[in-house]
Amino acid sequence: MRKNGHDRNGRQRWQCDTCKATTTATIESRSRASTLRAFLDWLLEAAPQRRLGCDARTFRRRSAWCWDLEPRIHPDGVVHHVVMADGTYVNGWCLLTAVDGNDGEVLAWQWCSRESTAAYKALFEQIAPPDVLVCDGMKG
Repeated sequence: MRKNGHDRNGRQRWQCDTCKATTTATIESRSRASTLRAFLDWLLEAAPQRRLGCDARTFRRRSAWCWDLEPRIHPDGVVHHVVMADGTYVNGWCLLTAVDGNDGEVLAWQWCSRESTAAYKALFEQIAPPDVLVCDGMKG
């Protein structure tokens, strides 16, 4: 998307580079974007809810939809020298993670009911095969 002038109401118009369709940002989408920014500031920077400019309960109600967003990691195709893989249990589910052994960057994750060979295969299909794999040696 790139900027493409303004509409008759003065709102920014956007045009898709591939299909040439145009659109404008609605008030609702701008409001949701600002809510998401506030939510991420609170979540990642540990800013107290009382400093967000509204009542804490109001903030929690407005930002409840943010918990349903599923973050995505786009594969970069780079072969990492060392990858560490392990599973941890969260609220009855197992979260498998593949982490770069050099800088600690999360490369991929996979939710599963328990650690298994199939779950680890699904995890490693998301990344390029590493030179060295470090794991705890448990089942799975």
